[in-house]
Amino acid sequence: MNKIPIAIYLQHYLSPSMTFIHRQLINTSKNFSPIVLCSDWLENRDRFPFEKIYLKRRNFIGIKKSRIVSKIIGWRTLLDINPRLSLQQKKYFLNVLNINNISLIHAHFGPAGLEILQIAVKLGLPLIVTFHGYDASMLLRFEKYRNNLKELFNYANMITVSKFIKNDLVKLGAKPEKINVIRCGIPVYDFDRVERIPVKMKMSKNEEISFLQVSNFVKKKGHKYTIKAFYNFFKTYKNAKLILAGEGQLKKEIYSLCKELNLLDNVSFPGLVNQDQVIHLMKNADVFVHHSVTTDQGDKEGIPTVLMEAMATGLPCISTYHSGIPELIDNNINGILVQEKDIDAFTNALKNLINIPDNLGIKARETVVKYFNLEIEMGKTFSLYNTLLNSN
Repeated sequence: MNKIPIAIYLQHYLSPSMTFIHRQLINTSKNFSPIVLCSDWLENRDRFPFEKIYLKRRNFIGIKKSRIVSKIIGWRTLLDINPRLSLQQKKYFLNVLNINNISLIHAHFGPAGLEILQIAVKLGLPLIVTFHGYDASMLLRFEKYRNNLKELFNYANMITVSKFIKNDLVKLGAKPEKINVIRCGIPVYDFDRVERIPVKMKMSKNEEISFLQVSNFVKKKGHKYTIKAFYNFFKTYKNAKLILAGEGQLKKEIYSLCKELNLLDNVSFPGLVNQDQVIHLMKNADVFVHHSVTTDQGDKEGIPTVLMEAMATGLPCISTYHSGIPELIDNNINGILVQEKDIDAFTNALKNLINIPDNLGIKARETVVKYFNLEIEMGKTFSLYNTLLNSN
């Protein structure tokens, strides 16, 4: 049976944090015949292998540049607010779509959907756009972007990774019936539940407690709040360590904060880690921490897949009431939540680990297996594909 050819459109392929998109791409290949279109640079192809990638780079010639605007918000954001393809890109992508007999386009992130919209309309192809986080938070501050989205809402169907994001798009004018809440999900059976010595037992014996965070070093990951809470906890419980895995622009700043607080002997920075390394780190950790915050620019998470991974292993997770995270973590049932940027509350959560329910880790895994299972969520995506293909 021949698989229906579809196109996945990305502005670029793929930053280290986009494991979730690669997972979806590989799963899509089981039921459809996807190609990938990119309008910017290629990176991490060794990390995220895929054969059929068509790249046509941006041509900035002829685009009016505002030095003042670009200095204030940055070129990347400027392109996201009013994304567009050059004439050469449009011609190239039209040709690729025609040659491959593409029947549907699925774009990831709002700006990518806006870029490919005109081509989808020209070819009369169904268009799906998945909103993941910053594209439904930070960018909504800009009137030009909001106005552009209204045109997208009229034509495309949307996927949001949380109810929180769906509600924000509806407030902006999107029709609820055109928005499907489909979680990113994780390959749950790649993350086995680990039998651990309960934290309260280790603390009662003054044994080492290992805290873990795996994320990019960017503002919305809230590293500085984690560090300050860990510092407060460390003052009363010395046999503790914190592992901060990942890379990013704020890594040096966080390292300097640890140095300032004399924590470098107890905080480690293993750098960028792959899935096998993440599983190893989670297997040997006692608690997973992820203090997501809304940045001053309004940037927000969707629902971090790394929280799902940690919960699948049965790790106690401490996070925040942020964006869609409460749709994953039910406070004191399958994890612990505190308010954003509340260092005292986060500190107390660390100190009160001795009182967490014995079945919290079991409940955490049950939640992920039932509601954040990649295979199940991809099935919902495929169902949407087929509905649109059959109605087109």
